[in-house]
Amino acid sequence: MSRQNALTIAVATMVSAALGGLVIWKVVRTRRRRSSPQQLDQGQPELSEQDSLVEPQASELPLLPLPEQVLGVEPTLVTSCEEWEMVWPAVQRDLSVYPVLGLDCEWVTEQHQQQGEMKPEADVSVKGKAAPVSLLQMATYSGLCVLIRLPKFRSSTPPVPRTLLDVLQDPTTLKVGVGCYEDAGKLARDYGVAVNCTVDLRYLAMRQRQVTVYNGLSLKSLAQDILNFSLDKSLKLRCSDWEAEQLSQEQVTYAGRDAQVSVALFFHLLGLNSPETQNGTMPERGFKQLVSRCQGLVDVPFRGRGGEGDEKGPEGPGERRRRSKRATLDSQSSGDQQVPDPRKNRRKPLGVGYSARKSPLYDNCFLHAPDGQPLCTCDKKKAKWYLDKGIGELMSEEPFIVRLKFEPSGRPESQQDYYLTAKENLCVVCGKTDSYIRKNVVPHEYRRHFPTEMKDHNSHDVLLLCTACHAASNYHDNQLKQKLAEDYGAPLGCEEGVRLLEDSDRRHVRSAARALLNAADSLPHSRQEELLAVIKAFFNTTEVTPDMLKQAASLETRIFNESYIPHGLKVVQAYAHRGLRGLMELEKCWRQHFLSSMQPRYLPPLWSVEHNHTKLLRKYGENLVIQLS
Repeated sequence: MSRQNALTIAVATMVSAALGGLVIWKVVRTRRRRSSPQQLDQGQPELSEQDSLVEPQASELPLLPLPEQVLGVEPTLVTSCEEWEMVWPAVQRDLSVYPVLGLDCEWVTEQHQQQGEMKPEADVSVKGKAAPVSLLQMATYSGLCVLIRLPKFRSSTPPVPRTLLDVLQDPTTLKVGVGCYEDAGKLARDYGVAVNCTVDLRYLAMRQRQVTVYNGLSLKSLAQDILNFSLDKSLKLRCSDWEAEQLSQEQVTYAGRDAQVSVALFFHLLGLNSPETQNGTMPERGFKQLVSRCQGLVDVPFRGRGGEGDEKGPEGPGERRRRSKRATLDSQSSGDQQVPDPRKNRRKPLGVGYSARKSPLYDNCFLHAPDGQPLCTCDKKKAKWYLDKGIGELMSEEPFIVRLKFEPSGRPESQQDYYLTAKENLCVVCGKTDSYIRKNVVPHEYRRHFPTEMKDHNSHDVLLLCTACHAASNYHDNQLKQKLAEDYGAPLGCEEGVRLLEDSDRRHVRSAARALLNAADSLPHSRQEELLAVIKAFFNTTEVTPDMLKQAASLETRIFNESYIPHGLKVVQAYAHRGLRGLMELEKCWRQHFLSSMQPRYLPPLWSVEHNHTKLLRKYGENLVIQLS
């Protein structure tokens, strides 16, 4: 054998060995990746919080599991904040890989109430309105599914864990499902939880031409047609008691699969589990890449022709039409918050209908005493007023400082004073900077009745919230108002709490007079006599003149309610019986309520639930005679 042939054979042998090793390496790597969902279910070691926040490189992304693997993961039931915090690291880890959650909700339906299967004390639907959400289902790409029993959290403080609120509000995590936009609206109405970045799978199915509207777009139909998976959507399960003390295994499986199928459908509809994307060649799978494939479909309510597949109640066409009609009437008759209520309008995201500020609230201008001591911050309009009046002089443009030419009536007791700190123009809850509105931590309906001594320096309790957080905060405020109403006999919206009452007798007289004036010729003689008798009795006369008819037709039917005391005043009066300390307790109650319900992360420095209380006691004493406004 020649030397050249020997060299050629050696090179060929080396190349063949290298290629063989590469093939074996890829097979082992693929098998390891495909086993990752099972490892999660079998309790693989958890990453540290720092590791879970690191965005994986494209080459490190795990392969998407097959739908049957996703559906094979057993759901985890969560009934307390502690249980949620235990499962949260695993959810967070999955979201750092694929920021997508399959989302669904279950609640007690009117059908279930009619079947008589519910305990008398259960929170059922009233007058056709569904009860609050009983179960929130969330599933990640790996099949990890969390079933959260929200009513069990009501006794917790806060009622909803901050990490759960964050992930639902996160605008960089897609929430996908059938009817997920409507589910988000119900969560907002029932719990004041804002859910952002929803995508309805029915739109994706229509866009990808996977199915047509004639085949049905329910979750069951999509699962069958696209994933070849049959979901159990029996009436017994759909309308079962989701408020039961213990959920059955059938309920747990049913609820978990709705969320798991949703996330599996999402990746299938986007073609992300096709062979060419499963071999690791897809360059990036981050939020921007995912949301770009859902262009125009984020936070859009589904408006399709028949067969949209609402499966939380009976599925007959007549029932769908009735639900559709009720939803339309609700959206037409309500605003966008609790008076007006944005949570009652399913076609609008939380906070729509609020008028955000056109200019910043904080200009962070400073007022100084004649000797240069800082007094407080103020807006630029107020600072310029001192200049225009000639009682102040400009010391600096940036920051804007005005030194007064007169001795102020008071000076801060120390330089560590709330009113000396610069404040940022952002939502104190979520940090949003492009849209915000003033929030009165102590509602005006209470503050307006406080004594004059407690009305000074109220800007401490005026904070900035974005429109969505403002709407959620108002929802929580209504819950505390209701509790105060019950505790102190200060009703909200019932007869005792209404200034003007409708007098049914006067309304009857007015209706009779208008009928006689407008339609007397078409009324039977006997009916005319009945209407005339009503008017004669009211005026205590035997004959009705044309002037009497006109007077009766324009009769004022509302009368002043002599027992009326505004809710806010009645609550303030109850606390005022304990003097200055009692009113400070009410003030502290509202401030603490804001902290507990909203968990603000961007409060101004030195903001406190006991702001100004020590100063009030020192200045006026505990025996201050309370004069309510």
